[in-house]
Amino acid sequence: MVFVNEKITRQAVAGLLMAALVVFGGFGLAVAAENKKTTLHILALLPLTGPGKSLGEFLQNGIEMGRVEAGKRTRGAVTVEVEYHDSKNQPQEGVSALQAALAKSRPDAVIAAMSSVAKAVLPVLEEQGILTIVTTTALTDLPKGTKHVIRVYPTSRDYVESVAKHVAKKFQRVAILYVNDDFGQSNQKVFASIVKDAGKVLAASEPFGLQQADARPAIERVLAAKPEAVFVTGYGPAFVTVFKQLRELKGDLPIFTEIGFANPTILAELGQSADGITFNGTALELMASGNKSSEKFRKQYRAQFKNDPYMVAGFAYDSVLMLAEAALKAKPMGKPDKPGVIALSPFNGAMGTILLDGEGECSVPLMLMRREKGRTVKARD
Repeated sequence: MVFVNEKITRQAVAGLLMAALVVFGGFGLAVAAENKKTTLHILALLPLTGPGKSLGEFLQNGIEMGRVEAGKRTRGAVTVEVEYHDSKNQPQEGVSALQAALAKSRPDAVIAAMSSVAKAVLPVLEEQGILTIVTTTALTDLPKGTKHVIRVYPTSRDYVESVAKHVAKKFQRVAILYVNDDFGQSNQKVFASIVKDAGKVLAASEPFGLQQADARPAIERVLAAKPEAVFVTGYGPAFVTVFKQLRELKGDLPIFTEIGFANPTILAELGQSADGITFNGTALELMASGNKSSEKFRKQYRAQFKNDPYMVAGFAYDSVLMLAEAALKAKPMGKPDKPGVIALSPFNGAMGTILLDGEGECSVPLMLMRREKGRTVKARD
């Protein structure tokens, strides 16, 4: 007969249980012992058609990658289901699509893309008390004062600040060309403020339409003011047109822009015309960044979709993972809320370290880059 010290046995068992929790305490694994599972229902409001269609494709690809990755990271504890709706990048279309979706079912969370659309749908989502991540929107102060809204994307200041300060150091007279919507107007205001505060002259500031076929009138007004450099901010079909026509009308004028320029679709359309343009971006935009998480995401994206990713895909991917982790830790499980997502900060994802403040505002430091011989490289001062 074997006699066992009961006290020692209880201590040993307790020790083994603690060790197991440490081993399985990563993203989602601590709950494996409870054998709990949940489904996270996400409604994604994206520009699947219209002038923002290329962005919508990147966003949907990133969300799908995040959906699959969330299941892997949680060892099946969280299953993500995504319902896609087309906003057509039009505020009223976005509101109508959202209201139609909510009439059928209530999601656990919403991912809303594009500045004008996000601005339009947020009052509805706030009233309904639905956790919302806004992305592909740099519009200033979107989450401020809200109970349910978080941004996972650079702000207008992130977009513009590093470029504006760089331009202000090098030039006395500068001009702005901006897309005439909430996104462009927000970036224009930040850039103008930084340049003026530096004591430099804002020689001209001209808007262009999202789908404007000929931007020459606006460009000619800018050139008539004799700027030493021009800053361009926008997206969509006219964004490409502005760069091409700037090159045609004054090929030696230094051109600066923001991270939207790094869209692979835009770079492909511009070809050699993109060379020499300075902009800012994340590690994902660089051909050789040294950032392991970004390079892993780029490799997986290229393997799955056969082309290069754009940063909107990375932020959409990280948005899904943040919602899944918050859902996993929520009480009750599967019902994430704004404080739960904010508590994940700093969050390390495909886009590097994402910081959220108490309002749910996002901070994403961007670095200066330059297009040279068909490649994106770090800019040299």
